Amino acid sequence: MFTPLFFAGLVLLLVGIFGSRYLADRATKLLSPEEKLKLLDAFSRLRVFGALPLLLIFFSFFGIGYLQQNLMWPAYFAAWALVGVYFFVVHRLVFRRMSHLGINAAFQTAHRKALWLSYSGFSAFFIFNTLNPFLSK
Repeated sequence: MFTPLFFAGLVLLLVGIFGSRYLADRATKLLSPEEKLKLLDAFSRLRVFGALPLLLIFFSFFGIGYLQQNLMWPAYFAAWALVGVYFFVVHRLVFRRMSHLGINAAFQTAHRKALWLSYSGFSAFFIFNTLNPFLSK
């Protein structure tokens, strides 16, 4: 279950998440105090749901093993599809709301780069864990 590919994917996931947090924190220096307050107020509910992708991955990773053999791969891909849909919807909502609030373009660009680093970490984890069973046969 825990192979070198799993650990490599996990490391890339963590690098993506923490690197993204670092870049997003650095990007806040591009905001005026008024813009910071607008962002805090506008995205307070969204921050509550920020851990949903990690929880979904955690529970599906350990829960899929209890399913019947013929349901494991569909459940695995369905869980990752839900994570992808979550990222797509949140990404669209965040940048649409930032534009509506008049947040400066430099911050939006820096924040977009931070999010793409996070998405890359999740993608690497997905790819490494998907390839693992096929390469170990």
